[in-house]
Amino acid sequence: MKIRRDIASLPARTTKETWGAIVKLITGADSVDAEQLEAAASVVCSAIADEHSATVPIVLKGGASRLVVYTVHGADAMELGLAVDKLSWNPTASDEWTMTVPCSDEDLGWMSKALKERAPRITVHDVNEKPGADPESARKVADVEIDWTALEKS
Repeated sequence: MKIRRDIASLPARTTKETWGAIVKLITGADSVDAEQLEAAASVVCSAIADEHSATVPIVLKGGASRLVVYTVHGADAMELGLAVDKLSWNPTASDEWTMTVPCSDEDLGWMSKALKERAPRITVHDVNEKPGADPESARKVADVEIDWTALEKS
């Protein structure tokens, strides 16, 4: 099941406050590796500031459901207000939770490196690509040639 939450960001909240609201939403006393969320703060705040998560969500997979979080900016953020509907489960309680955050292609390298070192459960992806897409792997698959006549030779 997919659950959606919209969270007001700039100017209703700073990017740090926006990330804090997301962390509060997705954690509880039984959260696993919650310290990674704090360790990722500067990277994720930078991504939130670029406003990519207004159109491509931050996605958290954990437990039975998938949570998509969109940030809301500008006048819409002011109209939305600071309230955030709570979740009925803790998506970070599972040892298998992961998160992906959209970012610009220019920031992908440094953000990926920083998160790999600080918070390996959290990854970034190019805002123009699907999460988990590896352009290099896609090129390798495209370069594969199959000799369909090989079966006829045996």
